[in-house]
Amino acid sequence: MTDQLTDDIRTRITRQAVRRLAGRRSVDLDLAAVSAAAGTDPERARESFPGTWDLLTALVLDAYNAMSDSAEAAAARARAEDASPVGRWTAICLGVRGWALAHPDEYALIWGQPVPGYSAPPETMAAGARTVLALLDVLRDAHASGTAVRLDDAPLPDGMRANVSALSDGLLKGLPDPVIARMLVAWTQLHGMVAFEVYGHIAGVAADPAAFFSYAAAAMGTYVGLPG
Repeated sequence: MTDQLTDDIRTRITRQAVRRLAGRRSVDLDLAAVSAAAGTDPERARESFPGTWDLLTALVLDAYNAMSDSAEAAAARARAEDASPVGRWTAICLGVRGWALAHPDEYALIWGQPVPGYSAPPETMAAGARTVLALLDVLRDAHASGTAVRLDDAPLPDGMRANVSALSDGLLKGLPDPVIARMLVAWTQLHGMVAFEVYGHIAGVAADPAAFFSYAAAAMGTYVGLPG
């Protein structure tokens, strides 16, 4: 068998294998099957969940709200302990991490690959925004008290200015543009760190994942301009 033929067979096999991997993105929420596994009457189940997307939306809402509950509880504890702004920020991030590690499937549902064909309704976005608002409370308190570190960033590139402009009229309204830009980076960094651990990639990077996460979360707090 020639090398060229071997390469051709290998290419055809790997292409088919990759197509099969796409099946991992499918979500099997057949209500009859779910009801049977739960020991409930499918007709009764349909009273609460008329269709598959209704059930999926309920799962998404439960996951977002549970994550936000954990973040807000951590925020309240840190405030009660009179933690520094960076300490409060880090506590919230740890609240997200703790919930995600305890509920990896729910975390993957809301922060993994989107379910093909599903369009989440607005109420799911509101539930997810609660965690962002907890972090923003720390930022706004620091700016209101005059303790926030001034960020003398260079002018933003055109593309990043467009990103900031899209956010400055929403949840991040009133914050300086450099802070909004860095908040966007910090938010994606948070979920990158959490996903790295939830999906089992942290072992080869950090001997002490909790210490690594706390250090990185505090660094992101400093990055957005919070005093220690």
